[in-house]
Amino acid sequence: MKTLQASLFLAISILFVHESALAQKDFPANDASTAALVELCQNADDQDGRSFCFGFGEGVYQTYLARQKSGAKPAICFPEQSGTREEILKKFLSWNKANPQFNKERAAKTLIRFFTANYPCK
Repeated sequence: MKTLQASLFLAISILFVHESALAQKDFPANDASTAALVELCQNADDQDGRSFCFGFGEGVYQTYLARQKSGAKPAICFPEQSGTREEILKKFLSWNKANPQFNKERAAKTLIRFFTANYPCK
């Protein structure tokens, strides 16, 4: 139930992504690394970049849910009070600073690692 609520929260947050953000913002020149995502997401004044980050994170999480085998125990469980998308992004950016060894990995893989480490199922 909590996973469903978290999914709904994240799905609703993606509705706020501006169409222009999807058209204008992208990873730099075929760079889908964690470092490229962090560079795009860390500027709080860049609303298009932030919107892309929220949408990317939601897409990664929704893909994780879609690929989960039926009946398998989930590894990621967002609690009802998991925080706003801004709070989760700040937490990710702080986590990334403490874990720079993942900067060359694909951003999607690192986000799953972050979600699993910070929002584990009990």
